[in-house]
Amino acid sequence: MDRGFQSNFARRLAAAVALMACGVAAAASAAAGANQAPDAGFAAVPGEPFSGETVRFVSYGCDPDGRLTEQAWDLDGDGGFDDAFGPEASRAFSGGDRLVALRVTDDEGRATIRRRILNVAPGRPDYVLPRPRRIPLLSPFPIVRVAGSVTAGSVRIRRLIVRAPVCSRVTVRCRGESCPFRRSTRVMGRRAMRFRALERVLAPGTVLEVLVRKRDRIGKYTRLRLREGRPPARQDLCLRFDANRGTRCPSD
Repeated sequence: MDRGFQSNFARRLAAAVALMACGVAAAASAAAGANQAPDAGFAAVPGEPFSGETVRFVSYGCDPDGRLTEQAWDLDGDGGFDDAFGPEASRAFSGGDRLVALRVTDDEGRATIRRRILNVAPGRPDYVLPRPRRIPLLSPFPIVRVAGSVTAGSVRIRRLIVRAPVCSRVTVRCRGESCPFRRSTRVMGRRAMRFRALERVLAPGTVLEVLVRKRDRIGKYTRLRLREGRPPARQDLCLRFDANRGTRCPSD
């Protein structure tokens, strides 16, 4: 084969590979900077009202990569979000199935709508027993995954990944001389969260704590104590929103 042709072909091939690499990098950069949709979760209190009882609606709306600029409610099921504005609303309903919806909009104009059916019991009882307040678990419940290897004198963490509902606050605490940081808190987006700073060699005796919480929900607490020559001692518990230590999970 002619050497000039070989040289020309090699230059073209190198240019094509470089162009493909630039395209992949640009696509990855665009994906990383894409605006994430806000979340429009909300709760109704009481969740099973009777006819004429006032129901309080509380928004858990949030934006994982910005802030909300509007929260609008449709409380009469007509499709118009003009019945109330802000993080809370209230209304009494007649008996039957009632459609309620919340629309949240972020600072880049992206909106998310969440709808739910409220089952309103007909009639009004003479006496209503006090309803106990039960704090629900985060759903889906958070998952903390750790992978690594253990040697005689050290522990190598290869993966520390957390999956949790969007806008949950994830805090990782590290105690020990080999820790790269003492505390790190991040807001959960729509993808799994990876703590790359901890994917390294850590000394036995190091303690890692992962706290996952969200307002008015029971979250997750995971504690790992790294041990020499053995897998880490792991403890998984539930975590109340305002707590710093885990507790036993509710039985029902």
